[in-house]
Amino acid sequence: MLDSPEPGSPEFWALQRPDAVAVVKGDRSLTYGEWNEQANRMADSLARLGLGPGDRIGMRFRLDFPWFVIQRALQKLGVHQVAVNWKLTPPEAAYIIRDSSAKGLACDDVHPVGWADQDVGMLITIGQAPGSPGVRFEDLLADGRPTDRFGRLRPALVLYTSGTTGMPRGVPPLDLATVTDFDRLMRYIAAVGGVPPLPAHAVLLLTLPVHHGAGPNLAAGACAVGGTVVLLDPFDPEEALRLIERHRVQSWTGVPTMLLRIQGLPDEVLDRYDLSSLVSVNTGAAPVPQSLKEWIVGRLGPNVLWESYGCSEAGMLTYISPADQLRKPGSSGCPYDGVEIAIVDEQWNRLPTGETGEIAVNTPVVLKGYLGREPLGEDTLKDGFYRTGDVGHLDDEGFLFITDRVKDMIVAGGVNIYPAEIEKAIVEHPDVENCAVIGIPHGDFGEQPLAFVVPRRGHRVTADALLTFLEGRLASFKKPRRIEFVDALPTNPMGKVLKTELRKPYWKGRERNV
Repeated sequence: MLDSPEPGSPEFWALQRPDAVAVVKGDRSLTYGEWNEQANRMADSLARLGLGPGDRIGMRFRLDFPWFVIQRALQKLGVHQVAVNWKLTPPEAAYIIRDSSAKGLACDDVHPVGWADQDVGMLITIGQAPGSPGVRFEDLLADGRPTDRFGRLRPALVLYTSGTTGMPRGVPPLDLATVTDFDRLMRYIAAVGGVPPLPAHAVLLLTLPVHHGAGPNLAAGACAVGGTVVLLDPFDPEEALRLIERHRVQSWTGVPTMLLRIQGLPDEVLDRYDLSSLVSVNTGAAPVPQSLKEWIVGRLGPNVLWESYGCSEAGMLTYISPADQLRKPGSSGCPYDGVEIAIVDEQWNRLPTGETGEIAVNTPVVLKGYLGREPLGEDTLKDGFYRTGDVGHLDDEGFLFITDRVKDMIVAGGVNIYPAEIEKAIVEHPDVENCAVIGIPHGDFGEQPLAFVVPRRGHRVTADALLTFLEGRLASFKKPRRIEFVDALPTNPMGKVLKTELRKPYWKGRERNV
């Protein structure tokens, strides 16, 4: 809690530009003045319900105005926000609430009555009839007093790992009391906040979820420059283009699957929209095919595309600017200021430039231990370096190339095969929209690669055609031995393919699943 507005916060802009539009969805809008007043009212009501500094509360929302109001109220009160994926079942979400010791859950579920059976504590609902379980957002807003309160711009988030192995674990917000080098931290925050750069009062299209770090941080970044956030949920590729044209959107961050869906639109649809307002398109969170990068550069120009790479446990790690997209094909860029990257073997020995190993990182925000658990052991964290679980190498200019995930690597006949390399080759085919490769059991070789391929809408491709296409692009031992065509791939909220779901039928009943 602060005594005066932090520069770039909603409270700051409510004083400087109260009538400026902060958030847009459909034909509705919320100004900075309205946002701040509603957040003040909400904070007053939540404080009277017993929420205060250091408390935690679950936040399970789609993209809409109530999330902006409640999360800002929590920032004003110094309450940590526990991000809860809206796709989780009530028991899965209730586990996160209990594990994080949250005092309750705020959600915009259409039918939230099931939460009364989950013992989540305080329940805040949106759009429910009077007398329904929990306390209604609308009543809290109406009953609250518009007492001025001020909070930090950046959200205090507790992020839960995806839980692809074992139960999800919480990554708490950075504890400033543990920071020993504030200069490094400030340089790091400035560097991350400047990629991609946003012009003053920028218009930003937000399509990423708010139960992951990227969505809330993008919203905060737009607020920092007094900008406007245009919301799109659920994602629709042509609607995204329509909103970019209508609102003269200048910046958009989308995961590769979103960009691939736009690339898959017919030319006559793409040509229908004016996208000249875009000054930056940022992507990441999953491998980005070089063919997609080249298409974006060809469609939007050479100065628009950015890519970034990071993880919940260590923050943002690298970025690649438009100038290097074609010069460094396949790279995820160079480290942000304040980030050190090492490529290590299983014994933590540093590997030389160009040699492939596990990516270990040292940043000012590296996790020391998951919420409510013991500090990380030396198998994960040593001398300030965190093992990311990603495989890659550094070139002689310090650019990072990510090959794959350690757990995704396929070992066939004693030879390491990296699925990401196969996936990138397959999506080069003009009739393919997306692809995921896994290892499945093989009696002689231990494993063999199986490719799940999503054809472009309205296109048809055969396994034989794909294998012919891969000739000269992949060594024969890397080619998938089986290809299955599917309508879609299972993904988490950030667009990462859930390969554990793809593996389950093939490794069921075995001691290992990779």
